Amino acid sequence: MLPEQHDILWTFVTIAFTVFSLYAFVNVLKHCRENEGVNTKLWGGLFAGFFVLNFFLTKHMFTLIQQDQMAFLPWQLAGILVLLFAWGLFFKSTDIESQSPPITRAMFFWMTVSVCLAGYTNWLPQQRSDPPPKGGAAISEDLTMEEFTEMGRIIVFGAKQVAGQKSIGKGQCPLCHTFDPGDNIGRCPNLFGVQERSETRIQEDRYKTSPVAIGEKEPATGIMKGLPMEIDEAYRRGGSEDLIGEDYLRESLMCPTCYVVEGYGKDGDTKSPMPVISKPPISLSPVELNAVIAWLQSKDTPGDFSKVTVPLPSAQSQADAAPADEGEEEERPVFVTGDEDIQAIINTLGCPLCHTIPGVEGAMGELGPKLHEKTNAPLRIKDPRYKGSATNTKEYVRESILNPSAYVVMNEAEGELFPDGLMPATFSTMLSVKALDKLVDFISQTEAPAEG
Repeated sequence: MLPEQHDILWTFVTIAFTVFSLYAFVNVLKHCRENEGVNTKLWGGLFAGFFVLNFFLTKHMFTLIQQDQMAFLPWQLAGILVLLFAWGLFFKSTDIESQSPPITRAMFFWMTVSVCLAGYTNWLPQQRSDPPPKGGAAISEDLTMEEFTEMGRIIVFGAKQVAGQKSIGKGQCPLCHTFDPGDNIGRCPNLFGVQERSETRIQEDRYKTSPVAIGEKEPATGIMKGLPMEIDEAYRRGGSEDLIGEDYLRESLMCPTCYVVEGYGKDGDTKSPMPVISKPPISLSPVELNAVIAWLQSKDTPGDFSKVTVPLPSAQSQADAAPADEGEEEERPVFVTGDEDIQAIINTLGCPLCHTIPGVEGAMGELGPKLHEKTNAPLRIKDPRYKGSATNTKEYVRESILNPSAYVVMNEAEGELFPDGLMPATFSTMLSVKALDKLVDFISQTEAPAEG
């Protein structure tokens, strides 16, 4: 069962509630007719109301997806409990307790068992069998700018929102960035108005000199800052050599440390914690990267693409720019089955974006704690701040993956805790039991490299 679908068990429960409320209504009418002195209008109207209420609650339940069903069900459950109380009151107040059907007692037992079973089955990690939306839709000669920017939006947020989860696409951008005015999680800059800022940023003195000066090579990426015609040919734009806002956006994605927004960098804002998204684990192709830039330029003016300077790609440009194994990469499932090697599992989950992980190529993230859990986990379990239930390293690692807020690690370099909520709490829906065990076994053995 996928989180964005109806849950069969919850659906059955809500239908049963409506059928039960109909049975209660008919049963009350029957006893009203058989017993003189009973207020038929009062009791009949009350239980007719319970039936109508449950009918509309059930109808609404069918419009929800799994996670929303779980959140909504308590309201219907409360309605049934009130119905049962009113039903008992009906038999008590009319002195016909002996005529109450056994179902009034059996309903309590059935409801308890059903709800507990439904809750347990939804608590278990859910397997996804559907392939992900392809990061780059097929490029045709009649591709419109609207379709191209939509491709960029999907790379950022994914093709569809899964209930209860943060909407995150291949680019992984929402892990750190926000996109709406006034919304700032404090991890990385808010990207509302980024198109306008891109045009003014390149005029600032600080951009021209920090952390590296225009014309100098940024050591980690090898990119020449402020020289758009000197980047990798596959990612290079055509046209004038003059520096424009588009170049700033492309440079920010391919060379984050070429310019670091004040307050969002390491080592005095001279080093960006953002990964290079044209390299693993994200590895956006030139077409995908340009689609993201086009979306960033147009996202604040829906339907107006006049400020988009990125040209539409041709079918041939995509074919030339696509890596040889792109088709295989696109078919990789977003759900981790456990058959993948540990590097693929970690890259699929996006762990290298935030963590430095020994033994994993490219895992040099600095937004979260370094994963040296063979030595760190036993110490954290003994920490007075630790409120989890783990008693050993593997239990701690498993708990950290499934419930990251159980213990928030101290960022020793900054003298404060890493932000709670930095790590998504949705990995239980992305990992099979086999994959979770494989990941726990690996992370439990990670430790700091020996100093040599």
